[in-house]
Amino acid sequence: MASPMKGANQEELVFSQRHEANTLELFFDLFFVANLATFTTYHAVIDSSTLLAYVGFFAFLWSTWFQITLFDVRFARDSVYERVYKTIQYVVFVGYALVGSAFQPGGKTANNTNFRILCAILFISRTLLFIQYSVVFVFALLHRYNKLYIPLIATALPFLAAAVTFFAMTPLFKEGEESHHGIYAIWWVVMFLEAVFVIGVSCFWKIISFKKTHLVERMGLLTLIVIGEGAIGVTKTISKMMGKYGLDAEGCILVLCIIILLTFIWMLYFDNQPHGHYGTLRQQFWSCIHFPLHLSIVGVVEGAQQIALARYVLKNVMKVVEDVKYYCLEENLEGANLQKALLKVTDYFQLDYNAETAQQYEVILEDIYRIGNTTDVCSPEALSNVTSTGFPVDFHWFVYDVSGALFQANGAKLPKDEDPAQIADHTFLTVYRYFWGSVLILLACFIICLVLVRKHHKSDIFDWTAITTRILAFVVAAVLLAFKADIEMLAAFISSPWVLPTLLFLLLIILIADRVSAMVCNWNLKRKGLYRKIDLEKKHDEKNEDGRAHNHDSDHEDDHSTNNLFEVRGHEYASSQHMSVDYASIHSGYAYPLAIGSPSYASEMDIPLVPVPNSGAAYDPHNVH
Repeated sequence: MASPMKGANQEELVFSQRHEANTLELFFDLFFVANLATFTTYHAVIDSSTLLAYVGFFAFLWSTWFQITLFDVRFARDSVYERVYKTIQYVVFVGYALVGSAFQPGGKTANNTNFRILCAILFISRTLLFIQYSVVFVFALLHRYNKLYIPLIATALPFLAAAVTFFAMTPLFKEGEESHHGIYAIWWVVMFLEAVFVIGVSCFWKIISFKKTHLVERMGLLTLIVIGEGAIGVTKTISKMMGKYGLDAEGCILVLCIIILLTFIWMLYFDNQPHGHYGTLRQQFWSCIHFPLHLSIVGVVEGAQQIALARYVLKNVMKVVEDVKYYCLEENLEGANLQKALLKVTDYFQLDYNAETAQQYEVILEDIYRIGNTTDVCSPEALSNVTSTGFPVDFHWFVYDVSGALFQANGAKLPKDEDPAQIADHTFLTVYRYFWGSVLILLACFIICLVLVRKHHKSDIFDWTAITTRILAFVVAAVLLAFKADIEMLAAFISSPWVLPTLLFLLLIILIADRVSAMVCNWNLKRKGLYRKIDLEKKHDEKNEDGRAHNHDSDHEDDHSTNNLFEVRGHEYASSQHMSVDYASIHSGYAYPLAIGSPSYASEMDIPLVPVPNSGAAYDPHNVH
């Protein structure tokens, strides 16, 4: 077991185990995205209840990943002990996959067995985190770093309380009994409170903050993985749209729109990703913002795929309508000839070869049989009674059931004994709403992140332009979301191919404005002669950073080098006369490390005194008193 005290940054008085993610952490991220991809595949969003279930399960995955990551970036070191814990955490995420397949807390029937398994998984994950922080506390005791006692205890106890709460919830999900929504809320309230405590402790005690950690990189990598999950969805979407019937011009354009959308989201995030430390409180808040950010990315990307599929379904439904008009209004077919013609229409979609649509195909055959046995169904007298789309009323249920089968053929896992066509109507509306709702959240997160990252700089043209364009795009997205108040306008917009291009146009304006305003800012710097100066300062900072990284890595090789960690302020005693360290710092320019004791203790441990910054004393490593 490697001591987490080896990874402390002596200059900044914070923990910094490494400057970039290791392969163990990246391997752990794969379990997150695997769960997300599996849950997305088997959990169709068809109404508000399934949408809330999707958000709720995403919160389980993200919260667990987030808490594990907060520990890893500060204290985790590659060792047999750490690999054992990581393996158990992999098992936890596999357990999430088991739960996710039947996770529906707002459903008509409660799967309490599934909920008990979820409570057990949450209990295990939080117990592991409590043990991990407790182990760090033990190392702090062994090294007598008393400055770490309170913050480590304050960080570990919320996980113990969460584990006890999740364990106590298990008996509430009794077999055969309906669960109440208030019980479900406990899960998310506990996860929210534990995040508040952990982040709050790191803000109050800077000694265990995330300064000098690779937290920014870890959040960026997960963002990349979340966007990449959308790329997996694109391959499935193109297979559903053109895998059976060959290439389609409009389908190709819609798929291309999704690919460009993924690229634009990547650019908006990584072009404005922070580099280096930009404030403790801002960094903590920036990391928490990634929950709604990642959730909105998933919503936008998945919504874009569903909108493309909805357009595909509606376009094929219109093809069926046109075929009905042709065979009935122009050919005036009747009886067996009409049945054969309608079978030809349905056979094109190969509904009988799809397991999801096999039952619905039987319903369509009954419609065809009924129409074929209706006398004078396409006679001039019957054609006087047509629907709003222009085909005879007798064909209404046939077109309606075919549209439901086409929707079901996209792979949506629908509830049993539910009419696919009726569900399709609600689903298209739900997808449109959560798509543009996700766009609103995404733009809001980009605005907040931009303000957090650049707040310490003096505002310039880029800041004002970037924020203004994002706000304008937010307003336009809000107006498009408000279309739901007008059902006819909403239906016309959903059935058109312009939903995705509209979003791309908004994001393209933002990206162009960012690029142009950045060029203007750089031109102003060059004109004022400041561009070269900033470039030299940046290179100087990078050189210093590399030097610190080199020294930091070399410190890891020597256990003894970790003994002179953390300068003491205020509470410790610098001598047997009980002189405070602050007082000693003023007069001597040096302070003692975090370990309790007098100078004699420091000398016994062969610990040199550490110079206090801004004390007025110049630090000379060869002249330590």
